[in-house]
Amino acid sequence: MKEIRKDVLTVKDIAYMMDPSVLKLDTSIKDVEAMVEACKKYDFGSCFCWPCYYPQLVELLKGTNTVFGTSLAFPSGQETTETKVYLAQEFEKLDPAEHDMVMNVGWLKAGQYDLVLEDIKAVREATKGKSLKVIIEAMVLSDEEIVKACELSLEGGADYVKTGTGFSAAPTNLHHVELIKETVGDRAKIKVAGGVRDLGTLLKMYKRGACRFGIGLQSAINIIEEAIAIGHDIDISTID
Repeated sequence: MKEIRKDVLTVKDIAYMMDPSVLKLDTSIKDVEAMVEACKKYDFGSCFCWPCYYPQLVELLKGTNTVFGTSLAFPSGQETTETKVYLAQEFEKLDPAEHDMVMNVGWLKAGQYDLVLEDIKAVREATKGKSLKVIIEAMVLSDEEIVKACELSLEGGADYVKTGTGFSAAPTNLHHVELIKETVGDRAKIKVAGGVRDLGTLLKMYKRGACRFGIGLQSAINIIEEAIAIGHDIDISTID
């Protein structure tokens, strides 16, 4: 997907950066349908749901400007590498725009870096030509572990480092975004997920280097309506 880095953001820009999701434990097809209706209304960039609904999501999104992404080993990351690869290959049959894989944070914390790297490389091989995001679950990592997770993601061929799944109790914060940006520079893009529930937070994280935002559907709607209500484009230089 095309990424947006601008000094002034329009409502359309903000909508495009948001990837709404319906990923609660009781998500039904009605939630997926509601998400697609919101995508039609606001032109969100991409959207996510549970894999069992991917075939329906593909059909529902036809004729919209929104694409869909897949989740591999979501939300724990502790599936086998073979499982992640198999899922990537199966999901590729539906021609998604991108894949989000969850890093095996247990391996990372145990210092089993070779396993982490092999895991990412195997999924990268299975998803050639598509955008790959590695979810590092920054909120359960130390600063040193975040840096290492970023380095392994880069070495494995990731296009993005993604802060989290949204399933951790703690949210992504500005320090996480700043540290990831300091580590990856322009070698990878940054997607934030977990804790972005208002426009102000989104804009602060955007200014610090994030360019995509994974957000629950209702929060995504609230944020874009907040942007619409402002009534004018937003100058990023005015954001703290």
